Amino acid sequence: MSKKNILIGGFLIIVFITALFQYKQSAPAKQNVEISTILVTQIISVDGEKTQAPVHVKGGITALQLLSSNHKVGTKGEKENAYITAVDGREALAGEKEFWAFYVNGKQAVVGAGSYFVKNNDTIEWKIETY
Repeated sequence: MSKKNILIGGFLIIVFITALFQYKQSAPAKQNVEISTILVTQIISVDGEKTQAPVHVKGGITALQLLSSNHKVGTKGEKENAYITAVDGREALAGEKEFWAFYVNGKQAVVGAGSYFVKNNDTIEWKIETY
C-alpha cells in the first residue's frame, strides 16, 4: 500500500469516528418516565351523610375515573360527555329533579366529570342536588 492510500484510509477512519461520536452526543437520551402518584381527597355526600377518604391515584386521571376507581358508578354518555346518574346504588331521581353534582376544592365544577383532570391535593366532593 502506498503512503497516500494509508493517509486517506486513516483520514476516513478519523472522520467516521468523529461523526459517530458527535451523533451519540447529540442523540436524545432515553428517559425513564415515571407515573407520578397524587393525593386526592374524595367526599361522597348522600342524604345528609358524608364519607371522606384520602385516595392515592396515578396522575392524569379524570374526576370520573377517580370516582369509578373505588365506587360503583352509573353514567349516561361517555368520556367528557358522561354524567353521573348513580353512586353506589344511590340514583339521582329525575322525578325529584335530582342530579349528582361535583365540587372541586369547594367550588362547583364548571366542566363535566370526564373532562376534569384531578390535581395533587384536590378535594373532590360528590353530592345529590336538585334543580
